[in-house]
Formats: sequence, structure tokens, C-alpha cells
Amino acid sequence: MNCRSVLCLAALLAASTVLTTPLRAQDVLVKAKTIVVAIDTVLTDGAVLLRQGKVAYVGNDIPAEARAQATVADYGSATIVPGFVLPPTTLGRDRDLAEGALAFTPDLRAVEAFDPWQEELQQLPAHGVTSLVLAPSPRNVAGGLGALVKPGASKDAGGSVVTPELHLQLSLSQAARNPERQPTSLMGAIEMLRLAFTAAKDGTHSGPDAAVLRAVLQGGRKVAIAADSFPELVAALDLAKEFGFEPVLVGARDAEKVLARLAQQKAAVVLDPLGFDQRQARLQLPTRLAEAGVPFCFGGNAQGLRISAVLAVRNGLDRKTALAALTRTPAMLFDQSTLVGSLRQGCAGDFAVFAGDPLDLTSAHVATWIGGVRACGTEPNAKKTNPAAASKAAGAR
Repeated sequence: MNCRSVLCLAALLAASTVLTTPLRAQDVLVKAKTIVVAIDTVLTDGAVLLRQGKVAYVGNDIPAEARAQATVADYGSATIVPGFVLPPTTLGRDRDLAEGALAFTPDLRAVEAFDPWQEELQQLPAHGVTSLVLAPSPRNVAGGLGALVKPGASKDAGGSVVTPELHLQLSLSQAARNPERQPTSLMGAIEMLRLAFTAAKDGTHSGPDAAVLRAVLQGGRKVAIAADSFPELVAALDLAKEFGFEPVLVGARDAEKVLARLAQQKAAVVLDPLGFDQRQARLQLPTRLAEAGVPFCFGGNAQGLRISAVLAVRNGLDRKTALAALTRTPAMLFDQSTLVGSLRQGCAGDFAVFAGDPLDLTSAHVATWIGGVRACGTEPNAKKTNPAAASKAAGAR
């Protein structure tokens, strides 16, 4: 091989190396009149810099060079808030996320039934929802392990799993009682759980199900318990106190009757959706929970999240707590606040854009972004990198 051939081969190899080296995706500088980074941090005429799907810099911390080189997505006078987090839900697939023959299946994983192309999942961004806690059905006394998942960031992209094993889902609700199998009563459901936790604690039972329960007993696994009526809530709190965990109570229709215990045991609540036709006492429950120091968020369906928060505000709840109930609080309750629920550095680039205050139903939903990509809604006023400004910034550096 002559010298020219060797040089040509070297050039080809070099070109191949360049072509196969992954390039960093273009940074995106998102700007708006109001940006809620977190409930206690609001930027006016601010910006966040997204890099590889996450928040890289916020506000004045954004380096001049990065600003100059980024693609700008300017939403003008709009308001940007962290993407809404939908707490435990089956997305309408109760039967698929439940074991029909057995009521006690704590080691089953909801993620095994996750359909990344499910229609209901892909509809969530239109309501500002960017992540959700996929949970086993309340039809089982011990349904299994939930997961944090996301809708796809575009019509051509399926949903994704963020955290495959999240919390243990239990149920003392009416749905868990079945005349064709055990348990058939609330007392039977309580006894089933008490015996299982006792066996796991004493080490008299082994296996995958016992391992899940031991993780709860050792503080390594969150527990959500579906409970609505006063007797169900009392039973759930008794169980949590006996075995030393802090429960997240899902539904909690009669939560006002156990406010003192909820606060004392550091329990949290996922409320069923609020509606315009509900009694005032029900609409005032979020305010009562907040006054008692009980963390709560709004559950149900994506369409009802914002309505629930608005109705709670109209009935006495302060706006910061209401917005937290859509974003930070559900993320915190399931130990996912470093990933979702805010726009702090390192969190996912998930946010919703509204024409005005998101807690005003006259403020139209403008867009939703997931992982730094616009999933739905209006395209912002965008402009590409300014080469001269980038060069100047690099020289100043």
C-alpha cells in the first residue's frame, strides 16, 4: 500500500469516527413572562436552559455562552409551570392491573402491564400531565408495586418507564371485598394484611411477597392504601401505626373525621376529584387538610386535576398549596421529587404552558413539553443559534 493510500484510509477512518460520535442535542432556552420553577421560586421574564431532556440551568445561573448557543423557545406573556404529576391511577385499566383469583399479590409489578401506546396515556399531555404513578388496582387487598411512567413526547413516541418499582399498593376499600373469594369483609381484609406483615416481620415467611413487605417495614418502600370511609381510614391508620410506616391514603372521602390522626402519624392523602356539584364541606376538605399540616394532592383523571385545584382555591385553599398539589406534592409523596414536579436543576424538562394563571380556568392551555420536547400544543416563537453572539460569548469566556 503506497503513502497516498494510507493517508486516504486514515482520512476515511477519521471521518467514520466523527460520523459515529454522538453529537450533543441542541440546548433549548425556554423563556416566558412567568416561570414557576418550584412553588417557592417564581421567575419574572425568566428562562430555563434544557439540555438532553433535563433542566441544566435556571435564571441568572445560565452561562452567557450557553444562552448564546441555544435555540430559543419564547412563550412571551405566558405562564410556565412544572408538568402535572398524576398520583396513583390505573388509567382506566382496573381489570388488567388486578389479579382475579388472588387478593394478596404484593410482588406483582404494574409496570408489567404498562402499554406505552395506550390511548389514555397519550391524551395526558393535553391536560398538562407529564408523568403519572401507574398503580395496581384497588380490587386486590395487596395489589403490588406501582411505577412512575411518562407519556410519549410526540405522537410517534411511546410512553416510557422512569421508575419501575415505586410504592406498594394496598386496599381496604369496598372494591377489595369480593363475595367469590377472600376477603369478603373489611375485617377479613385487615386480618389478611396484619398476618402477612407479622409473618414478614418475624421472618416466619419468605419469598418475593415477604421481601416486599420487609422493605416496607425497614422504611425502604412507600405504601399507598385505598380507603374511603371512616372505618376504612381508621383501620389503615391502625395498621400503619402497628407496623411503623407513614401511609398515603388514596380516596379518603371521610378524611375530615380523622384529621388529628393523619397529622400525628404523618400520613398523606390523595383526594378523589372535586366537582362543581359537590357539597361545600367536600370542597373545603383540601383547606382543612392544609390547615392541619397534612400533605395532599388531587387524584382521579387528568381532566379533573386542574378543576379540583381551582375549586379548592375558590373554597379557601391558598394558591401555592393548590399548585403544589398538582406538581411537587405528588412527586414528594412517592420520593420522585428529584426527577419530576419542579423545574429545578437536574429535574426532567417537563412543563406545561398556560396563557395566564393555571388556576384560572379562563387561562387556556398552550403547550406541554416532556423531556425537553414539545409533546403537544402551540409552537413557541423560536429562533436558532445566533452564530455571531455565540462566537462573541465564546471569546468573552
